[in-house]
Order: sequence, then structure tokens, then C-alpha cells
Amino acid sequence: MVIVTASDNNFVPGLFLFIFSAWLHNREAKFVVIDAGIEPASVMELRRFCDRNGIDCQLVQADGKRISDLPTRGKLLTTAAYARILIPEILPDCDKAIYLDADTLVVSDLGALWLADLGDNLVAGVVDGFVEQEELDDIQMSRNEYINSGVLVMNLVAWRREGIADRVFATVRETAKSRYLDQTALNTVVRGRVLFLGREWNFFSERHVEIERRLPKVIHYAGSAKPWRYRRVPFADVFNFYRTLSGLDIPEGVLLLKSARRRKMILGLIGLRRKYWSSALATYYYRRRFTKPHLRSLGKMFSKVPLPPQHSTAVRERDAQLPTFS
Repeated sequence: MVIVTASDNNFVPGLFLFIFSAWLHNREAKFVVIDAGIEPASVMELRRFCDRNGIDCQLVQADGKRISDLPTRGKLLTTAAYARILIPEILPDCDKAIYLDADTLVVSDLGALWLADLGDNLVAGVVDGFVEQEELDDIQMSRNEYINSGVLVMNLVAWRREGIADRVFATVRETAKSRYLDQTALNTVVRGRVLFLGREWNFFSERHVEIERRLPKVIHYAGSAKPWRYRRVPFADVFNFYRTLSGLDIPEGVLLLKSARRRKMILGLIGLRRKYWSSALATYYYRRRFTKPHLRSLGKMFSKVPLPPQHSTAVRERDAQLPTFS
């Protein structure tokens, strides 16, 4: 199994937890991290972490010449987003790869994802479902065929044979005003040759109320409210449990979302408004069906098979603060 991600310095805390969580559930996987602007100190720390734990992880540099002139959208959509398009070139001897964004958390075995039969399809992915209609109209695509690019299974043989990377980059340059740039360009090029996956493989944490109820296998902390920056974001407790287990000095979110949002929630619940009660019920559902059972099983796993020493101050936090669930 080959698992690839890409990151610049904006996503380093998520990157470390992504590697840890994916390895924890997929011990035999080979990892490739495309470095699209990670500080040298973080690169060294990632190498040390992988060496200590026996994680088969290769770091490769993104080809800056291929992506440096492509349009971006602030810190959330940098040139690092284009690195995934270069995977067929970076892995010339591989026929297939799983790509996951650095702000995802893997909470299951990815074997079924790896074994997905792509056939002649270029990618497998999950329907996004939340892209603005204007964006869809611009590329004449329906909502149920536009996929999110945060989790992909890629047919690398077909990509190389058909020059898909060059076609995606050319489309980005033609549609530079689109909101989602690489994602919209990718959808335009692979349209009609997509194997659609279930929502559990790309579970949007911020949209858990609106999406169909599936127990997540990959949690995607898409959007601006990252759990290493903000407190109380959906499924932050899962992220923080893995953070503690890892023994890494990854920051816990300290910023608070706007208090007005919390006040609206409280008033909505008091006023018996359906919108707010739906949110509360969804939160209760996932906490009961997923979060508590999952974290309980992780706690049992680590009581039997502890990680190697991390030589980090965070180890004391891991040993002293592991939550218990009755």
C-alpha cells in the first residue's frame, strides 16, 4: 500500500498527526510526503519520528518549476495543493497510490480503499456535495459528480499514459478565476472516469450535521478551523487523543470560534429550533456511535502495545492524560 500526502509549513501539525494515524492503522504501508515548503527543522523532526517508530516514509521535493506559477488562494490553497497532481511523475514505478490531504486523520484500516478496482477510471473519490452552484455551472457539472480532492485513489498508469498532470495544469491556467482551482481543474479533466466512494472515506468534520450519517474511516478537517489552532471544532477530541498518543509536541488548539456562533446555538436550542437540535443530535450520535468506542479501543490498544519512547516532553502528557471511557 502506497500512501502519499503533500504539505507546506501551514499544515505541519496536521501532517505529523496524519502520518501517525495512518501508520497506526496501516503498519505495512509505505508513505511518501511531498515537501512543498516545509521548514528544515520540521523535516528533520518528521524523519526522526518515522525512524524511531519504523515508519517507512520517504520525503521528496515538489518540482517547483512545474507549480510555482500556478494561481493560489491564501494559506488554505497554496502551491502545495498542486503537488498531488505530480504523484505519477514522483512515483514512476508505482501503478497506484492513495492520496490524502495533510489535514486528514486516518481512523481505520485503508485496505478496502487500496483494493478499490479502478478499472479504466483515472481516480476514485468522494462526492464533495458543498461546492457553490456557480462553480458547478462554470464547468457544466452536476453536484453528484464533482469530487473532493482531499482523498483520492489514483490510477498512475493511466495518468502517465494520458498526460493527465499537464492537462490539469493547463485547465488551471484557463480557469484561474475558479474558487477551488486545482480541485475544479481535476474534476474537469477526470469527468466521466471516476469511481465514486462512500462518504466514510472523506468525512468532512465541519459538515457532519449535513452529510449522511456514516461512521468515518478518514476524518477531513477541511476549511479554516483546524484542530491544532481552534478549540471545540467538530471531532477535535479525536484529533487531540491521537495527538496525545503520538508523544509529539503538536500544539492543542487554543483559539475560540466566534462567541456569537455559540450564543446562536444556545438560543436555538432553548427556542427548540430544528436546525440547532439537528446539530445537537448529530453530535450526540457521533459521540455515542464513533468517538467513545473508537477512543476506548485505542486506549486498550496502547495499554497492550505501547509505542517506542519518543524522547519528547509530550510523552509525559501521553502517559498522564490518556482519557478513560466507562
